[in-house]
Amino acid sequence: MDSSSSTRSMNECRDEKEKEKEKMFTPPLVKAISGSLGGAAEACCMQPMDSIKTRIQLDSRGQYKSIMGCAKSMIRQEGTRSLWKGLTPYSTHLVLKHTLRMGTNAFLQSLFRDPLTGNLRTAHKIISGFGAGLLEALLIVTPCEVSLYWPHHGR
Repeated sequence: MDSSSSTRSMNECRDEKEKEKEKMFTPPLVKAISGSLGGAAEACCMQPMDSIKTRIQLDSRGQYKSIMGCAKSMIRQEGTRSLWKGLTPYSTHLVLKHTLRMGTNAFLQSLFRDPLTGNLRTAHKIISGFGAGLLEALLIVTPCEVSLYWPHHGR
């Protein structure tokens, strides 16, 4: 085997590895969309429990004896759809939260990723996750919590 064919073979190997790494990276937009779908799915699954929890917490007359009792009472008196009351604001909150978290994390990782090898150091993964969590807390979670707490403050 001569040196030119050996060099060509090594270059082809490198090109194949680079193509494989390009396939492995998911663009930040795709991650953001995935986050939004995950947030919507979480909202749809968790809203019935949140509705039941809220009813039990606000039950000053003691009419609900258990979680199942509350659920059965809600379905009997108001229909199955009552379990999903308040889904719109809850799902909006979760969709925005997960979209921002996943999209920001992927974007920050793309900034830290080594352009030649495609590698991402552990420290950069941690910084990306921290940055995404911080942005999520400042832009989505805190304003939503304040809007829920503020009207009831001092009562």
